[in-house]
Amino acid sequence: MKDIQDREDVNEMKDRQNLNDMKDRKDIQSREDNLSREELKSGENKKNHKEEMEKIIDSIREELLALGRDLFEHPELGFKEFRTRDQAASFLERHGMSLETGLSMTGFRCTLGQGEGPHIALIAELDAIPTPGHRCASTDQGAAHACAHSNQLTIMLGVMKAIHDSGVLAGTGCRVSLIGTPAEEFTDFAFRRSLMEQGLIRHMSGKQDMIRCGVFDDIDLAISCHTMGGVPDRAGDINSSLNGFLSKQITYTGQAAHAGATPHLGVNALQAANIGLMAVNAQRETFREDDMIRVHGIITEGGQTVNSVPERVRLDYYVRGRTLEAMADASRKVNRSFEAGAHAMGAQVLITDTPGYLPLAQCRDLSAVLRGNLTRFIGEDAIIDGQRSFASGDIGDLGALMPVIQFGFGGFSGNVHGPNFEIADEEMAYLIPAKAVTGTIVDLVMKQGTLARTILEKNPPRLTREQYLADWLGIAADAETASAEADPASAEATQACEEADA
Repeated sequence: MKDIQDREDVNEMKDRQNLNDMKDRKDIQSREDNLSREELKSGENKKNHKEEMEKIIDSIREELLALGRDLFEHPELGFKEFRTRDQAASFLERHGMSLETGLSMTGFRCTLGQGEGPHIALIAELDAIPTPGHRCASTDQGAAHACAHSNQLTIMLGVMKAIHDSGVLAGTGCRVSLIGTPAEEFTDFAFRRSLMEQGLIRHMSGKQDMIRCGVFDDIDLAISCHTMGGVPDRAGDINSSLNGFLSKQITYTGQAAHAGATPHLGVNALQAANIGLMAVNAQRETFREDDMIRVHGIITEGGQTVNSVPERVRLDYYVRGRTLEAMADASRKVNRSFEAGAHAMGAQVLITDTPGYLPLAQCRDLSAVLRGNLTRFIGEDAIIDGQRSFASGDIGDLGALMPVIQFGFGGFSGNVHGPNFEIADEEMAYLIPAKAVTGTIVDLVMKQGTLARTILEKNPPRLTREQYLADWLGIAADAETASAEADPASAEATQACEEADA
């Protein structure tokens, strides 16, 4: 009897275990079903939000295109974009949004959402560039939007309207700020130096000055876009690199004399500059191809009168390169060359180095999110990945402080910075990029910004704001009295940019 009881007890235990196992499996299955439903619901929510935001953009299509045309036809140079700012403010306020103005002269910021979650910046550059001969050239140095910054602003305004009306940020704890940044084009030096002398700005570019002022202090990551230029097709690019650059002002001082009667009593500053330029050109074969060096400039003052030996000659020059180390090496060679011209003619030369922009290394994880949304409109084959550009932009400075992307988009004909630059496809030049950005925002902010948080964890900043100000822009404070041999590349900034490139 005991054996029978023992067997019954064992069977009862097995039955209870089987029931427990079945219950556990049901619980697991239930959790998996709930998770699947949540994932499905999340996916449906994303799809619904994206479709809703695309419809919002379509609903204001004509308003956006009219605004884009207006901005394109009314270009303004850097730190002078008052009308551009007012047009943006009018659009935002008309659609129920408020903004803060007066940031670095003409910059502004409009924030949507609330909470302590990831804070995403949408970057819109405001300024034009001198382009004499363009059909829209202004009376101020022939400024034109031959770099399509007007398109950037129109695109991001459309994105803000879609975010505002859709309520996509509700409950996510995330924020999105449109930041209008002035003066990306590094030009109009005399005017900008006058602003610096008046204490109205501290730095030559809008983003640099706004970084110093703390405008980006609470921003976690940033999204920007830029024309591909000369690509009328529906195309895009991601993960393109940008060179950094150093700006130089070279001033030769000689001795004036009568150019016909007594040239032997003068010291020809123009000839000194010519020799310096020939020496610079002789250096070009020493630049390594992988360093992507570009050295270029203009003579801004070539003498005082043709009847006198030129006493003063001024040049503005850029030295561009893929890394700060390469820029520093090329800069030293260029300075030696300009000094040689002065030595040959017995003239004096003053070389003033001013930090330009840092090289840009885009955040590939953030680019992948944008890519997934852009391909929905133009297809995978229309996207170029990983171009290496010789151009530069102050988005590179921002990219040293946080994860940043600046994707390219087609829809334009003619040469960037050329008088033949025009918009060829308004759908591609305005609406498709706006829809791609709205989709990217949806992906980043869903589930309380889970994807944005993951990207931030994987992509820590290469420089702190304090390091950036001290090791890069801090050089600007010493540049006015710097010797020609001043090295623009601090150890910290150089290491950070090399690590980014790697």
